[in-house]
Amino acid sequence: MKQLFKPWRVLMISLLFISAALAFTSCGDDEPKDSVIDYYVSVEAEFLVDGSTLHVNQFYDPKTRMMDAIRKVYPTPTKSGNDAAVLEACNHEFQTYKEMYEGLPDHLTCIFTVKKATKVGDIVKHSEPLAYYVYDINPPAPPTE
Repeated sequence: MKQLFKPWRVLMISLLFISAALAFTSCGDDEPKDSVIDYYVSVEAEFLVDGSTLHVNQFYDPKTRMMDAIRKVYPTPTKSGNDAAVLEACNHEFQTYKEMYEGLPDHLTCIFTVKKATKVGDIVKHSEPLAYYVYDINPPAPPTE
């Protein structure tokens, strides 16, 4: 009787291994092989008005404006990227934003990093900082002695 069950065990174990091998193998490469360069804004310190988030909705969001500036000059990712155009657009947007709100009684602060990313599909494989922007608009006067 033991002789009868031994071949069935071997057959069942081999079917188990075959089905596992078929289940865990890929039929092809689902990811595109081509990598592209894209740019994005990373928030280092959130946008605050007088040290609080209570009144931020009364001002344009600097992160949104910075991303809009990037997308105007670099609408779709490419293989080569365009660091010069992106940096020029970001610097212009930074200056424009500062000029819009300078002289107001509100103190606006935030810190952004514009990053250059190498992507394959939607997955970021590598990123590096391209520029830092420190918004410190209308800082309070230092105390005098």
